[in-house]
Amino acid sequence: MLTFKQKYREELLALSFLWPALLILVALLLYPLGDVVRLSFYDSNLQREVWVGLGNYVALFNDPLFWKAFIQTVVFTFFSVVLHLVIGLALALLLNMHLNATFRSLARGLLIVPWLLAPTVAGMIWVLMLQPFGVFNGLLVSLGLLDPNGTISWLGDPSTALGSVTAMNVWRAFPFFMVMLLAGLQAIPKQLYEAAEIDGATLWEQFWHITLPQLRGVMTTIVLLDSIWTFRAFDPVYVMTGGGPAHSSEVLATAIYFDGFQKLKFGYASAQAVVMFVVLFIVSAIYVRRTMRNV
Repeated sequence: MLTFKQKYREELLALSFLWPALLILVALLLYPLGDVVRLSFYDSNLQREVWVGLGNYVALFNDPLFWKAFIQTVVFTFFSVVLHLVIGLALALLLNMHLNATFRSLARGLLIVPWLLAPTVAGMIWVLMLQPFGVFNGLLVSLGLLDPNGTISWLGDPSTALGSVTAMNVWRAFPFFMVMLLAGLQAIPKQLYEAAEIDGATLWEQFWHITLPQLRGVMTTIVLLDSIWTFRAFDPVYVMTGGGPAHSSEVLATAIYFDGFQKLKFGYASAQAVVMFVVLFIVSAIYVRRTMRNV
Protein backbone atom coordinates (compact mmCIF):
# COMPACT_ATOMS: atom_id res chain seq x y z
CA MET A 1 0.00 0.00 0.00
CA LEU A 2 1.39 3.38 -1.01
CA THR A 3 2.17 5.81 1.77
CA PHE A 4 0.84 9.35 1.76
CA LYS A 5 4.27 10.67 0.80
CA GLN A 6 4.60 8.25 -2.12
CA LYS A 7 1.09 8.95 -3.38
CA TYR A 8 1.40 12.70 -3.34
CA ARG A 9 5.13 13.03 -4.03
CA GLU A 10 4.72 15.53 -6.90
CA GLU A 11 2.21 17.65 -4.96
CA LEU A 12 4.48 17.78 -1.95
CA LEU A 13 7.43 18.68 -4.16
CA ALA A 14 5.41 21.53 -5.70
CA LEU A 15 4.40 22.80 -2.24
CA SER A 16 8.04 22.77 -1.17
CA PHE A 17 8.77 25.26 -3.96
CA LEU A 18 5.69 27.35 -3.17
CA TRP A 19 6.24 27.87 0.55
CA PRO A 20 8.50 30.96 0.20
CA ALA A 21 5.83 32.69 -1.90
CA LEU A 22 3.09 31.60 0.51
CA LEU A 23 5.13 32.93 3.42
CA ILE A 24 5.48 36.31 1.70
CA LEU A 25 1.72 36.29 0.97
CA VAL A 26 0.93 35.68 4.64
CA ALA A 27 3.38 38.36 5.76
CA LEU A 28 2.18 41.04 3.32
CA LEU A 29 -1.56 40.27 3.11
CA LEU A 30 -3.05 38.00 5.72
CA TYR A 31 -1.19 39.35 8.75
CA PRO A 32 -2.00 43.03 8.02
CA LEU A 33 -5.64 42.10 7.35
CA GLY A 34 -5.87 40.25 10.63
CA ASP A 35 -4.22 43.11 12.50
CA VAL A 36 -6.67 45.64 11.03
CA VAL A 37 -9.59 43.48 12.17
CA ARG A 38 -8.03 43.24 15.65
CA LEU A 39 -7.37 46.97 15.82
CA SER A 40 -11.00 47.77 14.91
CA PHE A 41 -12.04 46.55 18.39
CA TYR A 42 -9.72 49.00 20.17
CA ASP A 43 -9.62 52.72 20.83
CA SER A 44 -6.10 53.12 19.53
CA ASN A 45 -3.67 55.96 18.98
CA LEU A 46 0.12 56.25 19.08
CA GLN A 47 0.21 56.00 22.87
CA ARG A 48 -2.37 53.42 23.96
CA GLU A 49 -4.83 50.72 22.97
CA VAL A 50 -8.06 50.34 24.95
CA TRP A 51 -10.52 47.53 24.26
CA VAL A 52 -13.91 48.95 23.21
CA GLY A 53 -15.46 45.89 21.58
CA LEU A 54 -18.02 46.97 18.97
CA GLY A 55 -17.78 50.59 20.07
CA ASN A 56 -16.02 51.71 16.90
CA TYR A 57 -18.66 50.05 14.73
CA VAL A 58 -21.52 51.59 16.73
CA ALA A 59 -19.93 55.03 16.38
CA LEU A 60 -19.30 54.38 12.72
CA PHE A 61 -22.89 53.53 11.84
CA ASN A 62 -24.12 56.58 13.77
CA ASP A 63 -21.72 58.91 11.96
CA PRO A 64 -23.43 60.89 9.16
CA LEU A 65 -20.04 61.65 7.57
CA PHE A 66 -19.37 57.93 7.20
CA TRP A 67 -22.68 57.39 5.41
CA LYS A 68 -22.06 60.40 3.20
CA ALA A 69 -18.64 59.02 2.23
CA PHE A 70 -20.12 55.56 1.70
CA ILE A 71 -22.90 56.81 -0.60
CA GLN A 72 -20.46 58.98 -2.55
CA THR A 73 -18.14 55.99 -2.92
CA VAL A 74 -21.00 53.93 -4.37
CA VAL A 75 -21.95 56.75 -6.78
CA PHE A 76 -18.31 57.27 -7.80
CA THR A 77 -17.84 53.54 -8.38
CA PHE A 78 -21.12 53.01 -10.25
CA PHE A 79 -20.69 55.81 -12.78
CA SER A 80 -16.97 55.10 -13.25
CA VAL A 81 -17.48 51.40 -13.97
CA VAL A 82 -20.52 51.92 -16.22
CA LEU A 83 -18.76 54.59 -18.29
CA HIS A 84 -15.58 52.52 -18.44
CA LEU A 85 -17.60 49.64 -19.87
CA VAL A 86 -19.60 51.72 -22.36
CA ILE A 87 -16.66 53.74 -23.68
CA GLY A 88 -14.30 50.77 -23.65
CA LEU A 89 -16.75 48.55 -25.53
CA ALA A 90 -17.54 51.24 -28.10
CA LEU A 91 -13.86 51.87 -28.84
CA ALA A 92 -13.07 48.15 -28.90
CA LEU A 93 -15.82 47.58 -31.47
CA LEU A 94 -14.47 50.49 -33.53
CA LEU A 95 -10.89 49.21 -33.45
CA ASN A 96 -12.06 45.71 -34.31
CA MET A 97 -13.58 46.90 -37.58
CA HIS A 98 -11.77 46.52 -40.89
CA LEU A 99 -9.76 49.73 -40.62
CA ASN A 100 -6.43 50.73 -42.08
CA ALA A 101 -3.77 48.82 -40.13
CA THR A 102 -1.58 51.90 -39.62
CA PHE A 103 -4.49 54.03 -38.42
CA ARG A 104 -5.68 51.28 -36.07
CA SER A 105 -2.22 50.86 -34.53
CA LEU A 106 -1.82 54.63 -34.11
CA ALA A 107 -5.28 55.00 -32.57
CA ARG A 108 -4.70 52.09 -30.21
CA GLY A 109 -1.37 53.58 -29.09
CA LEU A 110 -2.86 57.03 -28.45
CA LEU A 111 -5.96 55.75 -26.65
CA ILE A 112 -3.92 53.66 -24.24
CA VAL A 113 -1.85 56.66 -23.02
CA PRO A 114 -4.19 57.63 -20.11
CA TRP A 115 -3.94 54.12 -18.69
CA LEU A 116 -0.14 54.38 -18.63
CA LEU A 117 -0.23 57.43 -16.36
CA ALA A 118 -0.05 57.02 -12.61
CA PRO A 119 -3.29 58.12 -10.86
CA THR A 120 -1.40 60.91 -9.10
CA VAL A 121 0.01 62.27 -12.35
CA ALA A 122 -3.38 62.06 -14.08
CA GLY A 123 -5.00 63.83 -11.14
CA MET A 124 -2.48 66.69 -11.27
CA ILE A 125 -3.06 67.11 -15.01
CA TRP A 126 -6.80 67.39 -14.46
CA VAL A 127 -6.33 69.80 -11.55
CA LEU A 128 -4.55 72.17 -13.95
CA MET A 129 -7.16 71.66 -16.67
CA LEU A 130 -10.08 72.32 -14.31
CA GLN A 131 -8.72 75.50 -12.76
CA PRO A 132 -11.04 78.56 -13.13
CA PHE A 133 -8.78 79.85 -15.93
CA GLY A 134 -7.73 76.42 -17.14
CA VAL A 135 -8.11 74.59 -20.43
CA PHE A 136 -11.60 73.24 -19.80
CA ASN A 137 -13.19 76.60 -19.03
CA GLY A 138 -11.31 78.11 -21.98
CA LEU A 139 -12.79 75.45 -24.25
CA LEU A 140 -16.30 76.18 -22.99
CA VAL A 141 -15.76 79.92 -23.62
CA SER A 142 -14.51 79.27 -27.16
CA LEU A 143 -17.61 77.16 -27.86
CA GLY A 144 -19.88 79.89 -26.55
CA LEU A 145 -21.14 77.74 -23.67
CA LEU A 146 -19.64 79.95 -20.97
CA ASP A 147 -19.52 83.71 -20.48
CA PRO A 148 -15.99 85.02 -21.17
CA ASN A 149 -16.12 86.95 -17.88
CA GLY A 150 -17.42 83.97 -15.93
CA THR A 151 -15.58 80.91 -14.68
CA ILE A 152 -16.58 77.62 -13.10
CA SER A 153 -14.62 76.31 -10.14
CA TRP A 154 -15.05 72.63 -10.96
CA LEU A 155 -13.08 71.37 -7.98
CA GLY A 156 -14.10 74.12 -5.57
CA ASP A 157 -17.87 73.78 -6.00
CA PRO A 158 -19.56 71.06 -3.92
CA SER A 159 -22.01 70.37 -6.76
CA THR A 160 -19.28 69.56 -9.32
CA ALA A 161 -16.32 68.27 -7.28
CA LEU A 162 -17.30 64.58 -7.21
CA GLY A 163 -18.35 64.66 -10.87
CA SER A 164 -15.01 66.17 -11.85
CA VAL A 165 -13.09 63.44 -10.02
CA THR A 166 -15.31 60.80 -11.64
CA ALA A 167 -14.64 62.28 -15.10
CA MET A 168 -10.88 62.07 -14.51
CA ASN A 169 -11.18 58.48 -13.31
CA VAL A 170 -13.22 57.54 -16.39
CA TRP A 171 -10.66 59.15 -18.70
CA ARG A 172 -7.73 57.43 -17.02
CA ALA A 173 -9.09 53.88 -16.81
CA PHE A 174 -11.28 53.28 -19.89
CA PRO A 175 -8.28 51.98 -21.92
CA PHE A 176 -8.12 48.92 -19.62
CA PHE A 177 -11.64 47.96 -20.72
CA MET A 178 -10.85 48.78 -24.34
CA VAL A 179 -7.78 46.54 -24.44
CA MET A 180 -9.43 43.61 -22.66
CA LEU A 181 -12.63 43.77 -24.72
CA LEU A 182 -10.67 44.14 -27.95
CA ALA A 183 -8.79 40.95 -27.10
CA GLY A 184 -12.12 39.26 -26.39
CA LEU A 185 -13.58 40.43 -29.71
CA GLN A 186 -10.60 39.11 -31.66
CA ALA A 187 -11.06 35.70 -30.01
CA ILE A 188 -14.66 35.30 -31.22
CA PRO A 189 -14.81 32.80 -34.14
CA LYS A 190 -15.67 34.61 -37.37
CA GLN A 191 -17.74 31.61 -38.47
CA LEU A 192 -20.43 32.68 -36.00
CA TYR A 193 -20.89 36.01 -37.77
CA GLU A 194 -20.78 34.39 -41.20
CA ALA A 195 -23.52 31.96 -40.20
CA ALA A 196 -25.58 34.81 -38.76
CA GLU A 197 -25.26 36.80 -42.01
CA ILE A 198 -26.42 33.78 -44.00
CA ASP A 199 -29.45 33.55 -41.70
CA GLY A 200 -30.22 37.23 -42.36
CA ALA A 201 -29.31 38.59 -38.91
CA THR A 202 -28.84 42.36 -38.68
CA LEU A 203 -25.76 43.98 -37.14
CA TRP A 204 -27.69 44.69 -33.94
CA GLU A 205 -28.87 41.07 -33.72
CA GLN A 206 -25.31 39.85 -34.26
CA PHE A 207 -24.10 42.16 -31.49
CA TRP A 208 -26.85 41.13 -29.08
CA HIS A 209 -26.85 37.38 -29.72
CA ILE A 210 -23.18 36.73 -30.58
CA THR A 211 -20.87 39.51 -29.41
CA LEU A 212 -22.26 40.13 -25.93
CA PRO A 213 -22.64 36.44 -24.96
CA GLN A 214 -19.12 35.71 -26.18
CA LEU A 215 -17.75 38.65 -24.17
CA ARG A 216 -19.64 37.82 -20.98
CA GLY A 217 -16.72 36.05 -19.33
CA VAL A 218 -14.31 38.90 -20.08
CA MET A 219 -16.84 41.52 -19.01
CA THR A 220 -17.49 39.70 -15.73
CA THR A 221 -13.81 39.72 -14.87
CA ILE A 222 -13.01 43.32 -15.77
CA VAL A 223 -16.18 44.76 -14.21
CA LEU A 224 -15.41 42.95 -10.96
CA LEU A 225 -11.77 44.06 -10.92
CA ASP A 226 -12.62 47.63 -11.85
CA SER A 227 -15.35 47.80 -9.20
CA ILE A 228 -12.87 46.73 -6.52
CA TRP A 229 -10.16 49.12 -7.73
CA THR A 230 -12.57 52.06 -8.00
CA PHE A 231 -14.37 51.42 -4.70
CA ARG A 232 -11.08 51.65 -2.82
CA ALA A 233 -9.60 54.44 -4.98
CA PHE A 234 -7.63 57.00 -2.99
CA ASP A 235 -5.11 58.78 -5.22
CA PRO A 236 -7.44 60.66 -7.61
CA VAL A 237 -9.69 62.03 -4.85
CA TYR A 238 -6.83 62.97 -2.55
CA VAL A 239 -4.83 64.70 -5.30
CA MET A 240 -7.72 66.56 -6.90
CA THR A 241 -9.94 67.63 -3.98
CA GLY A 242 -8.70 66.04 -0.76
CA GLY A 243 -12.31 64.99 -0.16
CA GLY A 244 -13.59 68.57 -0.19
CA PRO A 245 -15.04 71.04 -0.39
CA ALA A 246 -17.15 70.39 2.72
CA HIS A 247 -16.74 66.59 2.29
CA SER A 248 -18.63 66.78 -1.03
CA SER A 249 -16.16 64.42 -2.74
CA GLU A 250 -15.16 62.37 0.31
CA VAL A 251 -14.91 58.62 -0.32
CA LEU A 252 -14.20 55.79 2.08
CA ALA A 253 -10.50 55.59 1.21
CA THR A 254 -9.87 59.27 1.97
CA ALA A 255 -12.05 59.09 5.10
CA ILE A 256 -9.94 56.19 6.38
CA TYR A 257 -6.75 58.10 5.64
CA PHE A 258 -7.84 61.29 7.40
CA ASP A 259 -9.25 59.46 10.44
CA GLY A 260 -6.23 57.19 10.76
CA PHE A 261 -3.22 59.33 9.87
CA GLN A 262 -4.37 62.87 10.64
CA LYS A 263 -6.79 62.40 13.54
CA LEU A 264 -4.82 59.37 14.82
CA LYS A 265 -8.05 57.40 15.37
CA PHE A 266 -6.53 54.12 14.25
CA GLY A 267 -9.24 51.91 15.74
CA TYR A 268 -12.03 53.91 14.12
CA ALA A 269 -10.22 53.99 10.76
CA SER A 270 -9.66 50.22 11.00
CA ALA A 271 -13.40 49.70 11.54
CA GLN A 272 -14.07 51.66 8.33
CA ALA A 273 -11.52 49.54 6.48
CA VAL A 274 -13.16 46.34 7.73
CA VAL A 275 -16.59 47.55 6.58
CA MET A 276 -15.13 48.36 3.14
CA PHE A 277 -13.57 44.90 2.92
CA VAL A 278 -16.80 43.12 3.94
CA VAL A 279 -18.89 45.11 1.44
CA LEU A 280 -16.49 44.36 -1.40
CA PHE A 281 -16.29 40.69 -0.48
CA ILE A 282 -20.08 40.22 -0.31
CA VAL A 283 -20.81 42.17 -3.50
CA SER A 284 -18.02 40.38 -5.39
CA ALA A 285 -19.21 36.94 -4.26
CA ILE A 286 -22.83 37.62 -5.28
CA TYR A 287 -21.81 39.18 -8.60
CA VAL A 288 -19.48 36.34 -9.59
CA ARG A 289 -21.94 33.62 -8.54
CA ARG A 290 -24.85 35.08 -10.48
CA THR A 291 -22.88 36.04 -13.55
CA MET A 292 -20.84 32.87 -13.95
CA ARG A 293 -23.98 30.73 -14.01
CA ASN A 294 -24.59 31.93 -17.55
CA VAL A 295 -20.98 31.74 -18.77
